[in-house]
Amino acid sequence: MYYLKNKYFTRWAREEGITDNLLWEAIREFENGLFEANLGNHLYKKRIALAGRGKSSGTRTILFYQKGQKLLFCYGFKKNQQHDLSSSEFKALNKLSDEYQSETEVTVLNNIKNKAFIEILKIGE
Repeated sequence: MYYLKNKYFTRWAREEGITDNLLWEAIREFENGLFEANLGNHLYKKRIALAGRGKSSGTRTILFYQKGQKLLFCYGFKKNQQHDLSSSEFKALNKLSDEYQSETEVTVLNNIKNKAFIEILKIGE
């Protein structure tokens, strides 16, 4: 199982102060069925709390998930800047999801090597 973030999300998360430790907390919650919405086509919305603000006023992340294969954070936004995805963002994410579904393990490893995907490091690593 690969736990990843794409380049866009990595840059955005760094700007927002979202660490890999926070992402691992979100992954654990997600794998226990705690997420805000199943958007279809392997896309899910998951809240992440920002320091001192809690989840309700924190950030929203969109992740791609294929059970037993890969979980990939691909988009994020602050609730106070944007309420939900626009139709164009939703279409673009669905197109990305189609691409992610067709990727083989070799392709994933090449994307990691080429830094298109960044592995989310486990706490303590």
